[in-house]
Amino acid sequence: MDKNKKIIIILSVLTVIFTVIGASFAYLTWQTTEAQKTNIVFTVSKDFSCAADGGGNIETGDVLIVPTEVTEENRAYYIKREVTVTPTITVGGSIYMDLWLDINSIGTGLSNSDYFMYSFTKTDTSPYQDVVVTGNFKGKQAGDKIILLDRKDYLFSTTDTYYLWIWLDAEETSSSTMNQVFSLSLNGSCTDKNIPNEPVLDEGMIPITFDVSENNTIIKTVSSTDSSWYNYDNKEWANSILVTESSRSKYLNTTNIEVDQSDILAYFVWIPRYKYKIWTLQESSTGQEQEIEIIFQPNSEISTGSQVGEYITHPAFWWDNDSDGVREAGEELSGIWVGKFETTGSATTPTILPDTTSLIAYQNMSAQFQTSLKFAGGTLSSSNLAFAGSSTYGLTANADSHMMKNSEWGAVAYLSHSKYGSNREIYINNGCYMGDGDTKRFYTGRSGGNVSGSTPINGTYPNQSSTIQYNTYGFHTWDGYLLNYNTNDRSSIRDMTKVASTTGNITGVYDMSGGANDHVMGNYNNVIAESGFNVLPSKKYYDLYTSTNILEACNGAICFGHALSETKNWHGDYMRFVTSSTPWFYRGLSCNNVDGRAGIFGMASVAGGYGSADSFRVTLVLI
Repeated sequence: MDKNKKIIIILSVLTVIFTVIGASFAYLTWQTTEAQKTNIVFTVSKDFSCAADGGGNIETGDVLIVPTEVTEENRAYYIKREVTVTPTITVGGSIYMDLWLDINSIGTGLSNSDYFMYSFTKTDTSPYQDVVVTGNFKGKQAGDKIILLDRKDYLFSTTDTYYLWIWLDAEETSSSTMNQVFSLSLNGSCTDKNIPNEPVLDEGMIPITFDVSENNTIIKTVSSTDSSWYNYDNKEWANSILVTESSRSKYLNTTNIEVDQSDILAYFVWIPRYKYKIWTLQESSTGQEQEIEIIFQPNSEISTGSQVGEYITHPAFWWDNDSDGVREAGEELSGIWVGKFETTGSATTPTILPDTTSLIAYQNMSAQFQTSLKFAGGTLSSSNLAFAGSSTYGLTANADSHMMKNSEWGAVAYLSHSKYGSNREIYINNGCYMGDGDTKRFYTGRSGGNVSGSTPINGTYPNQSSTIQYNTYGFHTWDGYLLNYNTNDRSSIRDMTKVASTTGNITGVYDMSGGANDHVMGNYNNVIAESGFNVLPSKKYYDLYTSTNILEACNGAICFGHALSETKNWHGDYMRFVTSSTPWFYRGLSCNNVDGRAGIFGMASVAGGYGSADSFRVTLVLI
């Protein structure tokens, strides 16, 4: 199916209006008009269409609703309608269908009731059997939706029959449900499936899943063809690991083998190629956060939109292999692998691991860049860079490991703020020891359990009085354990909703809000400053900004996808753009920046020298 054909059309399928009339109980009369059709086809493209049939028009006085027990024998006093849905697929592929009730209006007496009910079933004999979804209208208000079918997956044309039931339960005795009015519309959408590219693995990369039990976190190997490896629709991103040379044969090409975490050298997360819908051409001084609309895209397609409402392929998925600035065959990426955590270990033997200190080691940007090359056996001579693979990490010469570019940071940030990620402000990593001078430490994967600047110590540890939002080790581990106060010891309390990842679960990328300051390869006008480079590496290894005007920084145009002007001040994150004296970026901002300014969209400009709070992240590209 042609992915460019993806359109979502939402049309009213069925509108029903109920009016309560006075009596000893709440009597509701179903009313309708000729214009309120229940049979409609919403054609989406030449490749597929969807139809929903609610059984024809509903005439005035069709039924009365009173408090009742709903049974097939008792057919009075409740609403029951047969609903058929028919997806028609004319070209090979698969689609999703959604169906929901829009609440146009509802009286407070009904929205306060526990007994005004609905059910959507596969049987016509009872609202309590073969239930797809059921519930009540309590707390609902105009503008809310009640989901009936949630991304129902279809591979071929068919017709499914469902039954919609609406009733007032016999338990209802309150007169507050009398003299009420409400209006519902049954709406639907039909879309082709948005399928991400399969992760591309090098020889030494081992796909894994996480088994998060009540008292443990188990890493297990999984086949790369296993459907349980990832599910971006469920915000579950693909993860892989590199392991020690001595243990590698034990885990390669295995399934369901528990991995000894002491064997792991690095965790990576797959960011599949996508295009996103442009929503602004301006910069915001206050921040206008929204869900970023993303469509996964095969590497055979390139979208070049430049106006609001158009789609553009995210720039992180073009690897300008010969650094000539020309988009050529063989340079389009299916996705990129990014370090799951800030880089750890040492300058000579780097790792990417949770629950340990970020690699600071007083490295300037040149030193950090050269450290990132070690995963794939890269060497930098002048501006020439070559990869020979690495037996230590198991990667071949097909792999290119490098220090994350600013655009690659943007690719992770945009995916996170879509329906495939947490789609909210990322929780802060607040684990830092802010000693005097250069004695600073930052712990990877840690979480304050909330967004930047909103969770003080005494809010998490009631026996403490401090209102500071960070401490030496943070509050929660990457896998959700609450640490005993100001220790590195896990308590028995575990809450996976507190993790600080881009997905809000264990499969995402960590340390992108708080933690250490993350240097990224983004530079103003090729100014080396204090970075330590004698000559800058090939242009494919850094993003070049040619103006201090954020709207003209990419060769006189907007830097689409870089998380700059498009997301300026989102969630109040701090922003300072590059200048001639501070020509390099760092992102995320350090964990002691808890006045609400640290965050995944935060940025600052620096000269590129070493700092006691500065780390970096590794990106892996497979050529």
